[in-house]
Amino acid sequence: MSDRQPARYVVFVESPLTGAGQDCARFLLEQGVTPVVVSAKPEAMAPSLLRDYAELGVAIRACDTHDVDAVVAACREIAADGELVGVTSVYEYYCDMGAEAAARLGLAGPDPAAVAACRSKASMRAAMDATPGLNPPFRVCSSADEAVAAAAAIGLPVVVKPLDLTGSLWVRRCETAEEVDAITREIMGIGAYLGQEVAPRVVVEECVLGAEYSAEVMHGKVLGLSEKICSEPPLFLEMGHIFPAALPGDRERLLVEKAEQAVKAIGVTWGPAHVELKLTADGKDARVIEVNGRIAGDRIPEIVRIASGVDMCRLHMTALLGGTPDLSADCDRTAAVHFLMSAPLGRLDAIDGVAEAEASEGVHEVHMRPGVQPGMVYRANGSNRDRAAWIIAEGADRDEALERAVAAGEKLVFTWSPVDESEARD
Repeated sequence: MSDRQPARYVVFVESPLTGAGQDCARFLLEQGVTPVVVSAKPEAMAPSLLRDYAELGVAIRACDTHDVDAVVAACREIAADGELVGVTSVYEYYCDMGAEAAARLGLAGPDPAAVAACRSKASMRAAMDATPGLNPPFRVCSSADEAVAAAAAIGLPVVVKPLDLTGSLWVRRCETAEEVDAITREIMGIGAYLGQEVAPRVVVEECVLGAEYSAEVMHGKVLGLSEKICSEPPLFLEMGHIFPAALPGDRERLLVEKAEQAVKAIGVTWGPAHVELKLTADGKDARVIEVNGRIAGDRIPEIVRIASGVDMCRLHMTALLGGTPDLSADCDRTAAVHFLMSAPLGRLDAIDGVAEAEASEGVHEVHMRPGVQPGMVYRANGSNRDRAAWIIAEGADRDEALERAVAAGEKLVFTWSPVDESEARD
């Protein structure tokens, strides 16, 4: 008679490019749990993901990840020789699928309806509308004429957004009715992006003019606030994050209160959430920009871990396995992630200075965005996908951490040569 314990499995629905999937898998392996990734097209996944999971010994299995019945069936098949202890996704486009599959299988996870609401900016705004002071004035529009009328009613400048994309894709600040008309027509003509159908509607909302922050949330409680560094208008590219945000006590309390009200209003009170907020121009109030029913991207979990010792990937996996995550955080350092951008259009010929950047004081990580390598031809599309690399550094305070990350980034040299636009991809 064997004393061997049955295998325990956690299934991830797809995997993002930010490293969160690999970080979660490492923790599960430490716990004796076998992570498995299901993907619609494993062969089309980024080579860096395939390499990382292969090195970890994590299997990737083909599955129609747009069909919850197929995901559930795949989960049962994977765990045929053991026990299925969790199903989830840390990838924005599939976190609702992970939640729905977990619910159907009777496993721990967030409310699928709440996570699905986060995937649609219209549903997200509707869920928060009953709580005064969370939303900026907004309207959901199904035509360019409606969007122009909404902008006039709200008052320019406004922000126009697709309903269901991420990474600041096609999000624009508009100063005129003509700009509102143009970006709305462009969004409504997208059709599909990265295999995802794009709803032919937009949200038009007031442009909140103060500084931007994000709240890193677990089980409805804010663990800490990150400062966002964003590009100049009309784009909203995230150029960096700093944790913890250096804020006066009254503004910190305001942002924490708003973030916790937001996740409660939507119902994302189990597991991780990432809430983006902006202060009003006078700094006396704040509005919620977006709620994500998942762990933060952009390596924010890593700067949280460096600054506070709190590993949000581990907290999420602990909850998934039925444990009680420790929600206390004590920051004695500051960490920053700084992003470097690709050329607007060109062929990448060489990347130099990586070793020098890695050797810079306080630097923890120098990483090329997956797919960024010599020979790549790229055309910028005005989203976070335009970033070529990131640097993570720590320091005694905000300024030191950011200065170290930026200084290391200056040691990276990307050599680009011109190409014809017909050769490029975004």
